[in-house]
Amino acid sequence: MKQPVFALFLLLAAMAAGCSSRATPAAPTLTSDQVIHTAEAIAQLTSQAITLTPSPVPASPTATPTLATSTPAPTASSTSPTATAKYTVAVRTGPGEVYEQLDLFVQGQAADVYGQYTGSPIGPWYFIHRIGAGKDGWVWSGAVDFSGNPAQVPPMDAPPTPSGPSPTPTP
Repeated sequence: MKQPVFALFLLLAAMAAGCSSRATPAAPTLTSDQVIHTAEAIAQLTSQAITLTPSPVPASPTATPTLATSTPAPTASSTSPTATAKYTVAVRTGPGEVYEQLDLFVQGQAADVYGQYTGSPIGPWYFIHRIGAGKDGWVWSGAVDFSGNPAQVPPMDAPPTPSGPSPTPTP
């Protein structure tokens, strides 16, 4: 707050000094009392000015200590077989197109293979357990890239096929 007052005082003093060096003054020269009075008025207005101050950031009650941890040893990758969707395919309640669609297995998504059904005329179906978001169910083997040991995938029976629409009773 003292710096603006001091700077103003210097400016006014320089102006006053510049005016006195001329042979004929172009404007009236301020007296030292007038300069001091002006500086005091500016200082008073500056002290009354509203200044925006940032809100204080609350300090955390306690510092969180950093715990020393050891680097975990690398582990072998998952040994369970996986299926990755070649393209977006339906996830169904059973191994076949007659079963209800539950979800979509989007291209590039991966899932663990928990079982297989080999009794379909179009080829095996895999029962998948989703690694990411999505519902578990059956996908056709032709729509996925299989990785892992096929001998680790246990055979599964197909659930009962859904019944067709119930007949409408006749009056």
